[in-house]
Amino acid sequence: MKRLSIIIMCVAAMAFVSCGSTANTTVDSAAKTSGRNTANALITLYNSYRSTGTVSLSNPTDLTAALMIATGYTNMRTYKNDDSYKKAFAAGMVSAGAGLITAANVNQIINTMNNLTGLNVNAATISNNVGTATALIQLLQALGSAPAN
Repeated sequence: MKRLSIIIMCVAAMAFVSCGSTANTTVDSAAKTSGRNTANALITLYNSYRSTGTVSLSNPTDLTAALMIATGYTNMRTYKNDDSYKKAFAAGMVSAGAGLITAANVNQIINTMNNLTGLNVNAATISNNVGTATALIQLLQALGSAPAN
């Protein structure tokens, strides 16, 4: 009977560890995907900003990129104290960084994102959009001033 109890406890412990490991893998995968999507959108918006000198939320490409960045921002803010998430998010950003987001500057970009306020796209509120554009410009300026490899 003792032996059966020990076997059941071992199986239960292994299931618990296995499920925890799967959950971490899922979160890391989601973080990498969010990082990649955020980097792609950030680069799109950065290129638009460099060519026009502004962020136009009436431009569908800029607006779509802004929404993707806002989504990444929300995800990062949700997990900003989770080092594993932050590391996976950074890896995703670097993998999609196209030479603009590198291992050398990704932490500066993520820290800038975490310190922003007002990165919240709401088409119904003009003042909110102005705040969003201002926050996006700060983020784009950080990308432009961050040292590349």
